[in-house]
Amino acid sequence: MEKIAYINIYNDRLQVARLFGASILYSSQPIPREDVPQGWYCYDLRGTVKEPDIPYALVDNAQDENRLASVLSYLPLKNGRSRSRLVRGMFQLTGESATLAKFCEAERIRCPETPLRHKLRPASPDEAELFFALPPERDKELGAIGHVRIDYGSSQPAFHSTWWPRGPQELNTQEFRDELDQVVNDLRKGVLKSLGAMNAYRRSHGGAIPGGTRCQNYGYVLETERYIYRLRCNPTLGDYQAYLSCFVKQEQKMGLTESGRQKLRDAADPNVSHTYDWYVMEGINTPEESFTDGLSLEDAIQRYAASEQADKRLGVTKDDIAAVDLLIRHYGREWVSEDWTKGDSFSKDTVIAGAVVLLRQTLEGGGTQC
Repeated sequence: MEKIAYINIYNDRLQVARLFGASILYSSQPIPREDVPQGWYCYDLRGTVKEPDIPYALVDNAQDENRLASVLSYLPLKNGRSRSRLVRGMFQLTGESATLAKFCEAERIRCPETPLRHKLRPASPDEAELFFALPPERDKELGAIGHVRIDYGSSQPAFHSTWWPRGPQELNTQEFRDELDQVVNDLRKGVLKSLGAMNAYRRSHGGAIPGGTRCQNYGYVLETERYIYRLRCNPTLGDYQAYLSCFVKQEQKMGLTESGRQKLRDAADPNVSHTYDWYVMEGINTPEESFTDGLSLEDAIQRYAASEQADKRLGVTKDDIAAVDLLIRHYGREWVSEDWTKGDSFSKDTVIAGAVVLLRQTLEGGGTQC
């Protein structure tokens, strides 16, 4: 049976077309329905036996040989109660192609956020060591939080997962756990959907890494704003089929070199002069995401207070090596974080302690418009 090649609407270019007077994106390859952004609409165009290459009807999902193409629209094109809608010559290709982002820009609409599963990249061979068990001291310097061990059992489609902690457990915050849930749930729509899906993914994406004893292993990397996830796939029955190792991005970047470790030691030394670069992040993980640094504390407070974004943070980078978020608004909550008390670079710093007092006063006084 011939394998169906689906289009990736977040990475690939699609044809721009007009249908019933609306601008749409068109693909002769099927569009996976799980990839359709929330609030958008996906349909199939069907031809007829006599004229298979001419759009005849618009349907929700064509499963027969008369399927011609898929269309993606930010407007509804069919009554949800009707099974089909006749096209009657109302379809026209414009001759242009565009990515989803460029299409949204041209239509002046908000571009949907790319699902986490589409941000995976194949690992390079020189990254292989990071996908396997590491000594405790190496876990610590890389900011390891732990890993999720995954298997599909003896009878698919079972999905079993177990969490194994690694490294300093103060890194295992509620924020991390919330994001990890999102990552695993999203990967389960793609590479982790089943053992068959895992095999199909590695065939089309590569990612072979050295190491392992029973079969060839494959590695993939997913980076979010705060964390790095390294997925090792071992697509064979009779073993654990995947390990998802989780790291704090800032810790990992700093832990790779001895010079980085020395800079961290200097940042924790109260007898050394330090620099402080205040920043504000807004619209985190949205198309409106922005990062403004080089601010004084007073300017950062003003910018944070003026921001109308639902998710935002105010923080500081010390000596260009250590960073911490101090004031956070996330999922409708707003609080002064205690993370600074857990890091050697900040816990005994009087400048940071004074800033935390000021931020608490500002928050309690309503100065951040929460």
